[in-house]
Amino acid sequence: MDPEMTNHGLKKDWVFSPAIDLELKHYTLLAYLQKVRNRFMEHKLYPHLEELRSHLDELLRMRSLKEELKRNMHGELLGFDPRTGHALYERPVDDELLTVIDSVIDIAVPDMHRMWVEGVDLRRRFAEKIRFEPVGIQPLQAHEGWLLLRNGSEARVYNYAMPLFREHQEDQQYRSVVTHYFTSYAVSVSWTYEGIKADLLKREPRLPAPATFVFETEHGLPYIETFMPLAKQLVYEHIMGRT
Repeated sequence: MDPEMTNHGLKKDWVFSPAIDLELKHYTLLAYLQKVRNRFMEHKLYPHLEELRSHLDELLRMRSLKEELKRNMHGELLGFDPRTGHALYERPVDDELLTVIDSVIDIAVPDMHRMWVEGVDLRRRFAEKIRFEPVGIQPLQAHEGWLLLRNGSEARVYNYAMPLFREHQEDQQYRSVVTHYFTSYAVSVSWTYEGIKADLLKREPRLPAPATFVFETEHGLPYIETFMPLAKQLVYEHIMGRT
């Protein structure tokens, strides 16, 4: 797969490639947004929500760079302002290709922003449909443990960790939730959450006192595209709020 290609076929440099044609760019944008809307209708938020944010940030960055370039470009010297002594230059004529790029950005930014806002609202509504609580006694340090995601009678178990990362350029540290699927249980009278936690202690003794959290939903949220990302967000906010 082309590393510059997103899951929906929109390249990071789509504004410039393969051709600078306003009608073609508008069609490409509409096709992409329709695909994203279809995924949202299927309750699939990720990676589509993050892709939208990334495309928006790139468009705004290009607009800022282009405006700065315009400010620093000078046409022919016309003379000097008698009041300030500042040089007066003829305003340079925009290149036709740059004009098309301007138009593409002007069209794409509001359309992508509206779709992103729609996705953020869906994320909020879906998160409100997830019941979240710890299982048993929690350790003081909860940077590693188990996440139990239950949809119906099945509870999928994921090992999670929150390693510390460092931004070398800015010398800043941050944590991120990393998960790995471990196993699944059919929740019942004999397999309660406490019983599942006890069984996990036997099967994975390297975690003698793991933090364990359960997430429940009855709304059929896709595990990979929505349920897991929202669970990671909720547990991150919970744990970082304690530290």
